[in-house]
Formats: sequence, C-alpha cells, structure tokens
Amino acid sequence: MKNMISRVVDAVLCGAAHALTVLAVVFLVMPLFVVVIVSFNSTTVIFPPRDWSLVSYMQIPQVAVDTFLRSLVLGLCCATLSALLCVPAAIAMVKSNLRGKALIEAALRSPLQFPAIILGVAILQYFYFWQGALAIPLVGTFMGLLIAHTIYTFPFVLVPTIARLSALSGQYDEAAAGLGAGPLTTLIRVIIPLMRPGIIAGMFMSFIMSFEDVAVTMFLAGSKMTTFPVYLFGSAEVSNTPGLYAVASLGSLTALILVLLVERFIGIRTVLSKG
Repeated sequence: MKNMISRVVDAVLCGAAHALTVLAVVFLVMPLFVVVIVSFNSTTVIFPPRDWSLVSYMQIPQVAVDTFLRSLVLGLCCATLSALLCVPAAIAMVKSNLRGKALIEAALRSPLQFPAIILGVAILQYFYFWQGALAIPLVGTFMGLLIAHTIYTFPFVLVPTIARLSALSGQYDEAAAGLGAGPLTTLIRVIIPLMRPGIIAGMFMSFIMSFEDVAVTMFLAGSKMTTFPVYLFGSAEVSNTPGLYAVASLGSLTALILVLLVERFIGIRTVLSKG
C-alpha cells in the first residue's frame, strides 16, 4: 500500500514538473511567437492577422539591413578582440604570482557591477576627454563602438575563461615539461586548446551582448553608426507597423540560426559549461 501511494505521489510530482516546464517554455517563447505572427500583417498591427501577407518583408528599408550588418560585424569583431585580450589576462590571473591579482581581477570584472546605462555615460565622457586631448574621433565611429563594446563585454569572456583555466590540473604543465616542451610550447599546444570551451563560451556571450546592446550604444552611435537594436528601439518609439515586426523577426531568426550552428558544431552545453 505504501509503495503504491509513493508511486502515485512520484507520478503526480513528475507530471506537475513536466507541466511547469512546458508552461515556462511557452511563457518564454510566446513573445517571440507573437512578434513573428504580427509581422505577417499587411498594413495594420493585429494579432492574429486578418489578412496574411509578406508585404512587410518585401518593404524592409535599406537602413534596417545596413544596421543589421553593422551590428553583426561589430559583434564578431568585439568577440574576437575580447578573446584576444582575455586569454593572456586569464593566464596571468591563474598561472602567475602577480601581486594584487584579486584587486586586478575585480577591476577587470567591474563592468559587470554597473548598470549598462551608467557605463554608457561614463564611456561617453571618457571618449570626449580623449577626443579633446588627442583629436581622435571616437563618438559616432565604428572604432569607438568597438572599444566601448569590448569594455562592456570583456568580463563575459574573462569569467568563463578563468573558470576553465582554474579547473585544469597542473599535471598538464608537468607532463608537457616532462616531454621536453618549453613554457611557450606548453601554452600554445596544451593549455590554450584545453581552454577552448571557456574561450568559445565567452566569445558567444560577448557576441550576444554586443549584438543586442542598446544602453551603451545609444550614447555613442551617433546618426551614422546606428546599430540594429538602437534602430529597432528608435523605430518603435515613433511607429508601430508590421515592417518593424518583420525586421525584428529576421533578427530573431539570425539569433536562432547562430544557436543552431553552435549546437551543431560545438554544443550548447559545452559553450555554457564553466569547467
């Protein structure tokens, strides 16, 4: 009798857990589903559409395409630059006997501690200072956006890279040294390949954070360097048309394709693993 009651309780709890999981997934996916469905309206924004049409997709403005490509290139450059900076920083934090490592690491992680909008204002004032001192244009330029996004996303690469490197045993260094490998050879052919999951995870997060950023970018973009999220934000403030939802749907489709490619060739669990 007790075994039967236990099995019934387990079955009820299991069913409730499955139901809650389904509800959570529906809750998270529903806004995206609504955006995609609304994009098939012809003239007015109605859910569900009264007359299904692809007119909104055929009338996507060129400025939307330009901002999308700019954000894509910016995200890729930001992820690459952040990885190039974070790998030596992570090695220094974990492998060296550098004094004040805890303080330095806290400083490198500091962009995570501030709201993005405050970081955007701070970077704007920082750029104005250097523009006045060196006459180098930064605000409203691609280089300025790249520097700002790298500052913003740097900790997202640093944290998983340090976590992955910290999880590696010192036996790898000893084994490589025992086989005659020097420090540089060990670093390039042993340590960095073993760090790859952490590096890839950080680059993935860096790209996503750069591609979707509004709070930092809106202070620095200017009229000629608008990014895709800032364009969507500005367009949503002045109009509510099916074309806006069509552009947002294409952006979401791109993000989905990126996730599927990562899952196909690397694996989401590998990317999001910290060790």
